[in-house]
Amino acid sequence: MSANTARDTPVKDYLKKGSLILAVAVIAGFALDYIFNLTLSRALPSHEYGDYKVAFAFATITSVLSLLGGDRVAPLILSGPLSQGDNRSVWEFLRFYLLITAALSLLVIIGTALASYWHIGSTDLEHHHPLLLMSLAIPLISIGALLSRILQAAKLLALSNLPWRIGLPLLKTLLVLLLVATLAEVELWHVVASGITAVCLIISWQWYKIRQLNLIQLQRAPGSFTGNKLLKLSVPMMMAMLITLALNQIDLFLLEVLAPEHEVGLFAAAATTSHILPVVQTTIAGLFLPLIGPALEGSAGRARGLFWQGQKLITASILFLLIALIFAGSWLLSFFGQDYLQAEQALIYLALAYALWGLAAFASTWLQYANKGSYVIRIGCATLAIDAGLNFWLIPLYGINGAALATLIAMAFAALMTWGVYYRLIGRHADKAIDDNSAIKAK
Repeated sequence: MSANTARDTPVKDYLKKGSLILAVAVIAGFALDYIFNLTLSRALPSHEYGDYKVAFAFATITSVLSLLGGDRVAPLILSGPLSQGDNRSVWEFLRFYLLITAALSLLVIIGTALASYWHIGSTDLEHHHPLLLMSLAIPLISIGALLSRILQAAKLLALSNLPWRIGLPLLKTLLVLLLVATLAEVELWHVVASGITAVCLIISWQWYKIRQLNLIQLQRAPGSFTGNKLLKLSVPMMMAMLITLALNQIDLFLLEVLAPEHEVGLFAAAATTSHILPVVQTTIAGLFLPLIGPALEGSAGRARGLFWQGQKLITASILFLLIALIFAGSWLLSFFGQDYLQAEQALIYLALAYALWGLAAFASTWLQYANKGSYVIRIGCATLAIDAGLNFWLIPLYGINGAALATLIAMAFAALMTWGVYYRLIGRHADKAIDDNSAIKAK
């Protein structure tokens, strides 16, 4: 057996096993998340359902901000040591980012509390959704992201993905059903509190597994990392992720401001339905994240092969799901109720938008791992500006369809620019390196 074959066998086994795990996670996770949203939309009026989605988006975006990219960079930093059985650096890494997220989360909570006290906009607890209570989930979401990435870096995909993809929506659904069964009227803060409870349960279980599997030693190892170097890697990844999340959520925020209140809930149903596309893309990309760092440090041919292996899998999955959403979109929306069929056209626009970006997102991730994250941030900022500008123009004219169309145009721009930058900075040079190596071998 050649050295290359021996080295490739564990990778192939990991990808084969991981693909099966992630397929289960995507299918079951989407179904359970859909059931949770259906349950919630029946338990709450449409405008309160929209308020919940806005509050959840707020917590998601701010939790990413509070981590400064620690979750994004974890597979790159920790996969090498953990693959060699070295867990000394894990606690130092976790401790570094826990201190950061604790400080930044506290600032967000205090800021939200002050805004609530002064009755500023959507933070007004007396007249709107409880953002203050949702802000308490920010550090918990951040901790969960870090623990999940540690398990991912150790190539334990089932333990990393299934609790959040399957366990979280299942627990949230059961807790909402319990609220409906025991309370005369379910209020929004009840739902938020039950969601925080579910997150705490999953965090506790993942921490137990990390300790049980000896993936961490609670001892300082000060020489493991340099904080400034870590932040130089992780902050650009955080910025790119933050921009992506903002693109996914800005429509909801601007609909809240520019459209009738009930339209936020209608759009949220379309966004929830089409969300299967980014979920599939990020899940498949997550399968490859622990492999990207070693591939980039190796030969150009190996890196190129890994990239296209992931890209082909993503492309096939995205195109299949896009066709399914186009043909079954109205049927899926009907589960929310007949009123939600008004969002069918918005669903098609959003599905096309997420599909276009899904086809380019792996190239964006590759650019970040290759220390080209500044280009990703520039593209993201331009895309966000385009999306926001189009939303201000199109929402007053076309409502939820205008918001979805703005997302489609912005995502098309982002996908085109990302592929252009990838080919110019990486793809073209990789092809040249492979050609040069082939020429040398021929001689």
